[in-house]
Amino acid sequence: MKLKLVIVWLLVALPLGWGVAKSLQKSRPLFAGNTGPAVVTPRR
Repeated sequence: MKLKLVIVWLLVALPLGWGVAKSLQKSRPLFAGNTGPAVVTPRR
């Protein structure tokens, strides 16, 4: 029973951890301290 529980936890935790890691990697530029003004291009 314990082995089954460990396997289920791994099946859930691995993809979840991968998604969290990728999300943090993509959001890193938001917290890099770049506080310059946003560049807006005019629409035609």
